[in-house]
Amino acid sequence: MKNSLLQSMSKSLLALVLSAVSGLALSQSQPQTVPPLPTSLKASETAVILVDFQGNFVNPDGAWYQKFKPDYDKGMLDKTVKMVNEAREKGAWIIHVTEGYTQDHRELDWTNPGGFHRGQLMRKAWKVGSKEAAYYEPLMPKPEYKDLFLAPRIQVSAFGGTGLNEILRSKGIKNVAVAGFTTDVCVYATVIAAYDLGYHVYALRESMLGFFPEMSQSMLNSIFPMWSTVIDNDKFVGMVQK
Repeated sequence: MKNSLLQSMSKSLLALVLSAVSGLALSQSQPQTVPPLPTSLKASETAVILVDFQGNFVNPDGAWYQKFKPDYDKGMLDKTVKMVNEAREKGAWIIHVTEGYTQDHRELDWTNPGGFHRGQLMRKAWKVGSKEAAYYEPLMPKPEYKDLFLAPRIQVSAFGGTGLNEILRSKGIKNVAVAGFTTDVCVYATVIAAYDLGYHVYALRESMLGFFPEMSQSMLNSIFPMWSTVIDNDKFVGMVQK
């Protein structure tokens, strides 16, 4: 009698275990349901971050102007100005981010072997107040606009040492669209930082350029989608709702 009871209990326990394992396996085999991607964005929760629209890139005397001129001739800058004006009109917040250093670059570590800042040191570049650090005039906001100009930064990302995250949080911003220079350096760093901080990120492919065009295009196709929605200007503006 005792053995029979033990056998019955063992069979019941085994049945429970098998049922639990089967249920777990079934749940793991079923794909999780995730919310659909948004088709519209509240303007009050959306910011456009413009990275380094400065003379070094956009002025004919700038060090990199000739490199990017073919894209300017195709309308990259004009498309950007149009996108900014339309997004601003809908109520999105326009954020202007620049790079800039003191006259002797004293804020940098001259012994750091990384190439980004060493390049600026060797060229004595991006000094605050210089022609190459000057902002692109067609993007300069009128006095009545509520655009934000951040203090010049020395870090790669627009979020590096600028207080940008805290400012955006204080305004209830959830979505950020990123444009500027360059796709493979500062724009990329900004996109990753924004994603890590929890923002919904939109990479404006028509309003950014890279130092290495083929690599930049590959990044937009294969890498940027890991951290953002890569999107054309008109489609992005169309998503923004007052």
